[in-house]
Amino acid sequence: MLFLVDAMLGNIARKLRLFGYDTEYFSDIDDHELLEKAKNENRTIISKDECLIRRAKKKGIQFIGITTEDEIEQFKEILKTTNLEINKISGDLARCTKCNFQTFQIKKSEIQNKIPKRILDYHDKFWKCGVCDKIYWEGTHIEKLQEFVQKLKCLI
Repeated sequence: MLFLVDAMLGNIARKLRLFGYDTEYFSDIDDHELLEKAKNENRTIISKDECLIRRAKKKGIQFIGITTEDEIEQFKEILKTTNLEINKISGDLARCTKCNFQTFQIKKSEIQNKIPKRILDYHDKFWKCGVCDKIYWEGTHIEKLQEFVQKLKCLI
């Protein structure tokens, strides 16, 4: 599934990318452009904007309407209408949280001068975005996201 997440749900977009789902996100796109992009690329819109959802429905564009503020509940709403698998977050599956491009594993020796030494000392696996060159590793933020996954699994 391909997603297009509106500006109100940036955290949802980043998490979907970490789960490996192709998720476009723009903080400054107008509704007309967003609808056209979703239609042309066969993307499902995820939004809290009721007016945008009505317009998507009228144009026959797939959508998921988010009605709650709680992030776990928002993901439950997404999971109710899709068959997404939300499993352990892994660098091998994740997409770049910045630009949505697929990441690939990179050797530690290739990034020695690009990240802090303490990170190099503590971690062995690294991934790099093929477009924006952002470098990733499974640090404490991933542990917190794994806790998010466990909470979500307990509720579904």
